[in-house]
Amino acid sequence: MLRLVVAALILTAVFGLLERRYRGRVPIAPEATDDPAARRRFGLRRDTRTDLIYWLFTPLVTRTISLVGLFLAIILLAAVKGVELDRESGLGPLLAGSPIVAQARWLQVIEVVLLIDFSAYWIHRAFHRGRLWRFHAVHHSPRRLTWLSSVRLHPVNDLLARIVQVIALLALGFDPTVLAGVVPFTGFYGLLLHARVPWEFGPLRYVIASPAFHRWHHSAEREAMDTNFAGLLPIWDLLFGTFHMPRGRLPTHLGVADEAVPEGFWAQLVWPFRRRAAHPPATASDAAAAVAG
Repeated sequence: MLRLVVAALILTAVFGLLERRYRGRVPIAPEATDDPAARRRFGLRRDTRTDLIYWLFTPLVTRTISLVGLFLAIILLAAVKGVELDRESGLGPLLAGSPIVAQARWLQVIEVVLLIDFSAYWIHRAFHRGRLWRFHAVHHSPRRLTWLSSVRLHPVNDLLARIVQVIALLALGFDPTVLAGVVPFTGFYGLLLHARVPWEFGPLRYVIASPAFHRWHHSAEREAMDTNFAGLLPIWDLLFGTFHMPRGRLPTHLGVADEAVPEGFWAQLVWPFRRRAAHPPATASDAAAAVAG
C-alpha cells in the first residue's frame, strides 16, 4: 500500500506538471465542463473523483481478480499440456522443451513486446464489438481525458485481456520473468498515452503511438470511431486500415457517443450487466452514427 501511495505521488507530480505545461493546447468540449454531473465537491470534479477511486480499486481489487483468473487459467493450461505444477518448479514444467525460452533474454523481450502489442490490438478491437463493448465503454466514458483516466477499467475488461495475452505467451513458451519485466513499461506508457498533452511525435507519428494518436481513439466524433487501437506501435492500425491522425488537429468531443455510461464509480461497475435499453447502439460506430443521424 505504501508503494502505491509513493508511486501515486510521484506520478501526480510528473504528469500534473506536464499537463499544466500544455494547458490550453488541448481542446475540451463545452459539455465536458458545463455538465451539471461534473459539479465539484471537496474541490474535485466528479469525473476526477471517479478516476481517483479507480486508482485505488484497479491495483488493489481489479488486479487481484485478474491474478486469480490467471492462476486458474494457468492450472487449466497445465492440465491441457499434461504437466504438473508445484511450488519448487514454478512454471518450469510448462516451458520444458520450448525453443523460445532457450533464446537470449534480449530477443525474448523484443518478441514479447511485439506479441503483446499485436495481441492487444486485436483484443482491443474485440472489445469495441457486441457485448464486450459495454465493459470497455467504461474506459471510454471520460469526456475530459487525462493521465488519471488510464486506470478507469472495468474488472471484466482487465481480466479477459490479461488471461488471453499471458496464457498465449506461456503456451508459446516465453519466460514469464521476461513478461513481468515488460509489464511496468507498458503500464507507464499507458499513462503517457492518456495524458492531456498535444504531442504527435513528429516524423515518428507512424512508428510510436503518441498521446495525440490515442486521444483520437477516445474521440466521440464519427470520423475517428473505431480507430487507433494500438497501444505502442501504430503499424498495426496502418496495416489493418484503422489509423486516423489528422495533422495539426486534435478531437474536441471525447467519451461515449450515446452518453449511456453513468459517471459514478459503482454505477459503472454494474452498468455493463444491466439490461440494455430498447435498440441500443451495439458498437462505438453505431453509437456515433446514431448521434450524427
